[in-house]
Amino acid sequence: MKPSSLHDRGFTLLEVMIASAIGVIVLTTGLVVGTQMQKRALFEEQTMTAQVTGRAVKEMLTLDVSRAGMGMGNTPISFSDTDERSAITVWHQPDLKTGAGTTLGADPGGYEPPPAGFPVSDALQLYWGDTNGMITLSACQGKDTVRDTTPSIFCARPQASTAMVTPTGPALAVLVSGGNKMACPVSITAVTPGAAGTLSSFTINTALPQSSICSTTPGHWQKSGGDIENWVALRLSGAAYRVNWKGGIPTLEYRAPGTTTWSVLSRDVEQLSVREGVVNLGINQNQLDWYPGENPLSPSTPHPPISDCDVAKYNLGICKTDDKSSSGNTLAAPTTTQEVIKRLRQRVRELEVTLVIRTRRINRDANMTGTDEEGLAKDGYTRRRYTFRVAARNMTVGLTRPPASGTP
Repeated sequence: MKPSSLHDRGFTLLEVMIASAIGVIVLTTGLVVGTQMQKRALFEEQTMTAQVTGRAVKEMLTLDVSRAGMGMGNTPISFSDTDERSAITVWHQPDLKTGAGTTLGADPGGYEPPPAGFPVSDALQLYWGDTNGMITLSACQGKDTVRDTTPSIFCARPQASTAMVTPTGPALAVLVSGGNKMACPVSITAVTPGAAGTLSSFTINTALPQSSICSTTPGHWQKSGGDIENWVALRLSGAAYRVNWKGGIPTLEYRAPGTTTWSVLSRDVEQLSVREGVVNLGINQNQLDWYPGENPLSPSTPHPPISDCDVAKYNLGICKTDDKSSSGNTLAAPTTTQEVIKRLRQRVRELEVTLVIRTRRINRDANMTGTDEEGLAKDGYTRRRYTFRVAARNMTVGLTRPPASGTP
């Protein structure tokens, strides 16, 4: 027999083993590279999601802040003798488990602060009047007041809208005066529209808690000499915002007026911070006084958040703005913390909101040494910061008008 030619030979065992090893190396490398690319794509997607979330939350907050005070301006709303609320209220890093110092109420079972080492958020509450179904009040027959002899009945112009009373129940409304009197929240239970030339009326639920100004002060509903009054009933709308860490995940939550339930807006917002821009005629009128922030009149004593102000800080010039009334007269110095805060909040004209958005998952391959752009220890999360300013366009200039010539 003739020896086999080289063309008839197969692979030797050594060649097969080498080829298999090379194939395994190539496959392993491909799998590692593919896995890394998949991880990178996942975290890039999370980063993009965080950016989209930031823009969406920004747009929602911008819309709500810009319409705060609609229909009521900066008139305080008197929910009780100890509870006066502004159209815009910011609480600096409050303890919302107890609700101390806020009007949001205690929430010991539904709220958790951030873990140690993570930033604490502010809380924001906004109010505005919805003109849908608005009722224009009128002096009752033979009287100089819009409130009838029966405390639960108010008089209104003929053919008043009945939209305030919905099929699901009475509407939460706010009675607002054009004469800078305290606004009063009420629950309208029935509306009787009068025919042409006949006054209408509406009934409120007097069993609900009310301040003495709104319930037992007759002069509050009467037109005083020189007052320009135009009482209207508006549907009370608004929003409250907080960041809740219950379950270990930061969640931006929202609550509507008159409700006790918080709704989830986003699970990507790690921190909400708000600064308030206050009109102060003691400085350049084009420059707002920011709380917290630098004090233009005393750089060595910066402003704290408005919710942290008190009489002592007012006297030191740390929490003080111009003390002129709408007529230009000098107001007496405030004697209570509530009055100091009230004066400042009535002069708020702009908010600076900062949102810190983070990805939902940790990148365990990321560098965990040092600090990130937010000053936090690197923990594998990617964060994006959004800072924007919104003008409170519905806040009136009452109480901040320049004094008339020659007025002290």
